[in-house]
Parts: sequence; C-alpha cells; structure tokens
Amino acid sequence: MSEKLENRIGKAFLSAIPEPFFIFDENGVYVKVFGGADMEKYHDGTHLTGRQIHEVMDSELADLYLSQIQKAIRSEKVLNYVYQLSAKDIKGSETLPGPEGPQWFEAHISPLEKMEGLPRMVIWIAFNITESVETLKEKEALILDLKKANKEIKSLRGILPICARCKKIRDDEGYWKQIEGYIQKHSQASFSHGLCPRCSDELYEGQAWYARMKEKKAKAGPGIQDPS
Repeated sequence: MSEKLENRIGKAFLSAIPEPFFIFDENGVYVKVFGGADMEKYHDGTHLTGRQIHEVMDSELADLYLSQIQKAIRSEKVLNYVYQLSAKDIKGSETLPGPEGPQWFEAHISPLEKMEGLPRMVIWIAFNITESVETLKEKEALILDLKKANKEIKSLRGILPICARCKKIRDDEGYWKQIEGYIQKHSQASFSHGLCPRCSDELYEGQAWYARMKEKKAKAGPGIQDPS
C-alpha cells in the first residue's frame, strides 16, 4: 500500500471517529483536533487548532481545564474528568451545528510520551454523557420524592387498646377516641359511612319503607351478603 493511500485512509479513519479527540500541549494550546463525527452530540472543533484555551473561552473556565491537562501530565496517568459545556462557551462554535444547550461530558485525559524539543502533551477524549446524567438526575429526584412520601405516610403498628363494647381506641395520652378519628390521624386512610345488613335490620326492621326496599333488592338479585 502506498504512503499516499495510507495517509488518505488515516485521515478518513480519524474524521469518522464519533467522539472528538483534542491534543493539548502543557500550555493549553490545541495542537490537533480530530474526530467528533457524531454531530448530534458534538460540535466541530477543528477551527480551534493552533489556538490557546484562554483565547476561546472564559478565563476561569480555561484555568480549570488547563489545570486538568497539567494534572494528567504530572501524574503520568489517565485522568477522568466530568464537566459541563455548551457551544456558546467556546468562541467560534456558537453557530455551528450540534446539540443545543449545556452538555455533560466525561473526558479521558491521557499524557503522551515525552518528545524531544516539544512541550508535553495530552490527548483529551470527550464523551457526551448528557443523557446518562439526566437519567440519573431523574432517578435521584424520584428517590427523594419516595423518601419524602415515606416520611409523610403514617402507619399503625403494634397492639391497639380498643374498648370491647363501644370500639373506641385509647391513644398514647390515655384518651379514648372514635376509631375513625384515630385511624385518620395515624394513617392516610379516610372513611365513608354506611350500614351493614345486620345493623340496618336492627334499626329499621318493622318499617314499611324498609320492607319494600328489601323486597325490591331481593327481586333485583343477590347483592353483597352479610358475612356474619
């Protein structure tokens, strides 16, 4: 294979890489930028080649990124770094096609071997992790909501002293309370009221309207039966 063909294949390979690769020197200069073919997640950064970080972004942000580059060089180890950045934070990228709004990235910053006559350099590979971060935030918000709901939920536990005759419940302060009020206070339950068949019979047996109602229900078919 000819050298010319190899170069063409090499360039095609580098331009097809989905994630952007930045080669920075120890002074924060963009020595080389390639990759970033996934335009849904990244903006084209080739226009940054030859420029210094402090030329293209806010000084405070540039200082932060330069410190990560120098940290990786000093440690001689791959450094993982999570950060947030948008196109408007980089001069020349504001109108380029790509994702809108702030994006979350995880950078793998790897120091290159020393090369005589050249400053130390690193390769900075950026992975867009915005989707994962947003999913994690949603999960964390859900967990907080569940914890909050759990605190608000009141439950009844243990043995409750209840009157064998009137069915009132004695609370922790020694007062006898109606069972409905006690349960509503100590849980999320609420009550609607009605009469079971036995109590209905005890209250209204012998009244003509009640007899007619029972007869009408009997003709309509079986309903809820008195379990007792």
